Amino acid sequence: MMMIAWVDSASIATVDGRRGHSRHDRPATAAMNLSRFLLPVLLPVCTSLFAADRIHRYEVTVDPQLRQLDVHACFAGRPPAELSAESLDASGAFVDGRVADRRQSIVPNGTDMKLKDLPDNGCIRYSVDIAHLPSMNDAFGAGNQRVGRDLLTSTGVWFWRPAEMGADEDIEVAFHLPPGMSVSAPWPPVTPARDMPTFKVGRGAFDRPSNVAFGRFEEVAIEVPGAVLRVAILDGSPPMSVESARRWLHDAASSVASIYGRFPVRSPQVLVLPGARAAEPAPWAFVSRGGAAAVHFDVNQRRPLREFVDDWTAAHEMSHLLLPYVSLNESWLSEGIASYYQNIARARSGAVTPEEAWQRMHSSFRRAAEWAARTPTITLAQAAARMYRDGGYMRVYWSGAAILMLADIQLREQSAGSQSLDSVLGRFADCCLDPDPEWTTRQVFAKWDELSGTGIFRALYDQYVDAGGFPDLVPVYARIGLESLGGKIGLLDAAPQIAVRDAIMARGNYTTPAELLDRR
Repeated sequence: MMMIAWVDSASIATVDGRRGHSRHDRPATAAMNLSRFLLPVLLPVCTSLFAADRIHRYEVTVDPQLRQLDVHACFAGRPPAELSAESLDASGAFVDGRVADRRQSIVPNGTDMKLKDLPDNGCIRYSVDIAHLPSMNDAFGAGNQRVGRDLLTSTGVWFWRPAEMGADEDIEVAFHLPPGMSVSAPWPPVTPARDMPTFKVGRGAFDRPSNVAFGRFEEVAIEVPGAVLRVAILDGSPPMSVESARRWLHDAASSVASIYGRFPVRSPQVLVLPGARAAEPAPWAFVSRGGAAAVHFDVNQRRPLREFVDDWTAAHEMSHLLLPYVSLNESWLSEGIASYYQNIARARSGAVTPEEAWQRMHSSFRRAAEWAARTPTITLAQAAARMYRDGGYMRVYWSGAAILMLADIQLREQSAGSQSLDSVLGRFADCCLDPDPEWTTRQVFAKWDELSGTGIFRALYDQYVDAGGFPDLVPVYARIGLESLGGKIGLLDAAPQIAVRDAIMARGNYTTPAELLDRR
């Protein structure tokens, strides 16, 4: 049976990643240089997504030894009544806080911190101990950890911010860094404040996990259609090859960008953390949603480049970005879309053959169906809500993928090939990938029906999400020319909708370079 998403290897691709190459000789921070490179691409996006009249400004001073953060926060207009932190460990890391220019102290109570008698346009100062970050209560995310000489921090430990903000409010965070040090943050970079790397946070929920890294790494810009990936390769022994990481991630991101012609997120943070002790190249990876979307990879940097390119993990994680933030208890959709496209994107780039892609999907469907058969009274919705307790990853991931495959096939059949799940996702990206709101799966399916002018998604939702068992794929296999021979799948030469089958895996406009596919 499938455990999480390790269909083809022992890799784990989880909810909706981790160490590298250190550079000490940079006269200016890599983050500053990268933000200048990205600004022409990002400023229109920041303006449209995060326009606000009141900008609360945080300035974070980073200790050269990476032991403490000193935060100076000034609030535009009327200040919030209290601040919140995402992590239960935040109060333990809190060292000292006071109202700026006063002796009045501020002290957190759990994950809340009241701001009593703070005047309009008032400021506070506080410090956070990051030398001994506890990470005792992180449910998801990379937590807080030393990565060689670099440091990965959970924003939930040190970023005390308003729990809710109005439509006219936003936050900018600027980092005062020691010479030669860089910062990698999940938020979109904006014009630097006084030559400090600066980011705009947005108005998403305060309690979504995210990570900020500090160190003497170089942040690498990887350009793909529609996006520039901001890749931080943290310190490792031995260091990870920057060029190998660049080629691996460029290939995966390009294959995902080819789904509808552009990468879904314009400026994602990508964290690569060397040091994983595993036989495969990327045994742990995940997407976080605190601020803009970010992708994390734990890697075994000792594995050769061809193994990274041959692995499905990066395509899976980047396919998560085809969706906005969807309720965690309904992960059958976010994991379903990543599982479905992890094979399709790689088949279209030539990294695997169509036959290999169908075989991998079929094997996963069979294992998911076996899992569902053992718990016939549990609906897919219930299995998704209980996934982290019961371990029903296989059923949740691949039931979602099966539903999306059925939708894709029906769209192609009913429209004579003029519509597909690809085209619906492309329209969805035009309207609905704002990182701040949280969606339900019903809302996503209703929007997809609206964009496609059909009722396909609602019908599939009603048929399968609140039902036990696994979708019956036998009729659709027969229509598109797939023959199930036990655990093997065969591609028939004739079937009513064979053109649909072939179109799903047809070569796209991006091809994986042949030299990356040397599997000798």
